Amino acid sequence: MRFVIPYPVGNSADVVSRIVIDKLAPAWDQPVAIENRAGPTTIPGTESVARAAGDGYTLLAHSVSFAVDASLFSGLPYDPARDFVPVAGFARQPFALVVAPGLGVKSVADLVARAKATKLKFGSLGPTTQIYFVGEQFRRKAGIEATHVAFKSLVEANAAVARGEVDFWFPPVAGAVGGVRDGKLVALAVTAAARSASLPNVPTLAEAGMPGQESAAWFGLWAPAATPRGIVRRIAADVQAALQSADVREKLARLGAEPMNLSGDDFGHFVAAEIDAARALTRQLGIAPQAYKPPPPK
Repeated sequence: MRFVIPYPVGNSADVVSRIVIDKLAPAWDQPVAIENRAGPTTIPGTESVARAAGDGYTLLAHSVSFAVDASLFSGLPYDPARDFVPVAGFARQPFALVVAPGLGVKSVADLVARAKATKLKFGSLGPTTQIYFVGEQFRRKAGIEATHVAFKSLVEANAAVARGEVDFWFPPVAGAVGGVRDGKLVALAVTAAARSASLPNVPTLAEAGMPGQESAAWFGLWAPAATPRGIVRRIAADVQAALQSADVREKLARLGAEPMNLSGDDFGHFVAAEIDAARALTRQLGIAPQAYKPPPPK
């Protein structure tokens, strides 16, 4: 079995996927290989699975970026609906609004007031990521101006915020917890409907006075479209069994994530709705889809 993860090792999608994959491997009693195919976008790694044989031996472990890419790019080298069959969702994980201790703000209201007095900088992992969308939504809803700064990795962005080079950003909760506990970052809010068990003293954005901004990263599994449905159902059932195990739930909870418990058609409907929502959001933000250009061969 080969799992393609179109992210670098240590990325949230990689960490969450490995928790589930590690549980699947013993159940299948066969070798399992994880291939991290990271690039400027997740598109090349995703395309490699779209072109793979539909024999059940190649699977794609992806995230909400599966939907975001479909909204931000035209001319993708695959059709997200036609070339894949959704297998199962793994987990959802909200984002955290974090700032540096040196910024001197202790609440969302403080941050908004500071931003209205002085133009701030907000970070993301690039304008093709959901983190950027969340930051832009916040900026517009708060009625503030802020300069966007893109980073190559979560670690790089957290370090820049901790040093005060960037004022705020919205990493996944799992990417914020360590810095918050070490005192390098201050968490002002989370983007979930309820508080995160990983950051129980941090309010939701709604509690902080900014309702209507619930957002979460989510992670799941796809197979090439030609994969027999019997195989897809078997894999989906094994994923759901893995998500019921206490150790998997505990590991996800430590990341501020919770199991999705969606598989088959239910997961497919969810993904289709997320693609529609991402496209609506890009229109709302005035972001025109850009023509996809494959990276040059190595």
